[in-house]
Amino acid sequence: MAGPFKYFVLLANMRTGSNLFEQNIQLFDGFSCHGELFNPHFIGFPNTTTAFGVTMTEREVKPQKLINRMIAKETGTLPGFRLFSDHDPRVLEHCLNDPQCAKIVLTRNPLDSFVSHAIAKATDQWKLTDVSKRKLAKVRFDFLEFKSYLTRLQGYLTQIKHSLQKTGQTAFYLGFDDLNDVEIFNGLARFLGEEAQLKQLGDKIVRQNPEGLEEKVENYTEMLDQLRQLDLLNTDAVPVLEPVRNPGSKNFVAGNDVPLLFMPMARDELPEVTAWLASHQGSASAVSQEMNQKQLNQWLSDTPVRRSFTVIRHPLERAYDAFYKHIFCTGDRGFPWIRTALENHYGVNLPDKRSTVEPNRTVLENSGYTAQAHGRAFLGFLDFLKGNLQGQTRARVDQSWASQNSILQGYGRLTFPDSLIRHENLSEELQRIEADMGLEPKPLRKATSAYCYELAEIYTEDMEKRARDVYARDYQMFGFSDWG
Repeated sequence: MAGPFKYFVLLANMRTGSNLFEQNIQLFDGFSCHGELFNPHFIGFPNTTTAFGVTMTEREVKPQKLINRMIAKETGTLPGFRLFSDHDPRVLEHCLNDPQCAKIVLTRNPLDSFVSHAIAKATDQWKLTDVSKRKLAKVRFDFLEFKSYLTRLQGYLTQIKHSLQKTGQTAFYLGFDDLNDVEIFNGLARFLGEEAQLKQLGDKIVRQNPEGLEEKVENYTEMLDQLRQLDLLNTDAVPVLEPVRNPGSKNFVAGNDVPLLFMPMARDELPEVTAWLASHQGSASAVSQEMNQKQLNQWLSDTPVRRSFTVIRHPLERAYDAFYKHIFCTGDRGFPWIRTALENHYGVNLPDKRSTVEPNRTVLENSGYTAQAHGRAFLGFLDFLKGNLQGQTRARVDQSWASQNSILQGYGRLTFPDSLIRHENLSEELQRIEADMGLEPKPLRKATSAYCYELAEIYTEDMEKRARDVYARDYQMFGFSDWG
């Protein structure tokens, strides 16, 4: 048949009404549906091991061969099949990326599907065409099993949605209750390129368990109590609005003669760690820095036995370090236009730029800029970060204040650290790496403070509260306690 598609796939799961869908779609002369072609236990339908001349072994080796053969042989109809989340993932990926495949997504209330599946397992009755042969059963609700089922289902549907969004495609969505609506099936036919319309749907397949859940679940009251624990609307989830970061290989520090790779959260962060790594080779020139991805991949290939590590710091501490070095200070590392924006639009009162090139506390206090004023300025910077990390400011999200969670996700596109070291345990963990790799112990140079106002002097509970708001994902992912 003429139309935009060569075939269709029904993306569904067991007990969502896919049999009823297949019955109804085949009422149209222009469509043919061939069951679960990629069920791991059969091809198309139970007890069938070949379809369109393709065996299960051939399907395993090259699943696309079966799709191509179906298209080639079904010249008089638009053919399709049903694909579930536990079928061949290669087929799902192929169909989602093929614009000539029409995607139909069928969903049902997951609790109804879960209970229906439990009853089908208990009765071994998976399809009903004769009401007189219906088998009845009451099942016990397993909360942990349902949570696992729900997680898998959400992952499956999210994969479908993201793939369609990325490729600029759309799908035709059906709910369980839509399967008895002839107008919706006629709309589906038009979506698939068929002009013919139905006057009514078939009635061969009968709903197996039309009763309410209370009549189907033994521990119904217990089930309701347990379901209240689920955050079905995901209200407790921390929103991730921060832009995805680039891999950032230029930040890495690699040993040329020792198999160590330091993955700092920002370039030049924790220079004492770079110095420690270099001390194992005799000089700083013996380490590789500013690597591009090709150079990093070559190093990884040349160093199969290695230790890579990163260091995480408390979010409030990192934010203060970024504020002090890039906003408060106006030397070579300063961000002047962001500083001006903070002063003009965020009510951040900072001292004269000339006095903060190399800040001197005595000079600043004599001019009226006290530790309390510095604390208020830092609070204003935290307010700026809230919008900045959510993409609501014109300023870039600089790596010095980006969330550590997003930085690690970016790094993960290149390589993963073996060790995630907390800053407060840095010395002990580096000694552990030395012992693991058989390296001679080297002292870690103690970092000297470059702040004229220490964070401990200006710290308030309000700062912590704002930092938790800005870096909610970091606090959640890494389990940070209050800095104070």
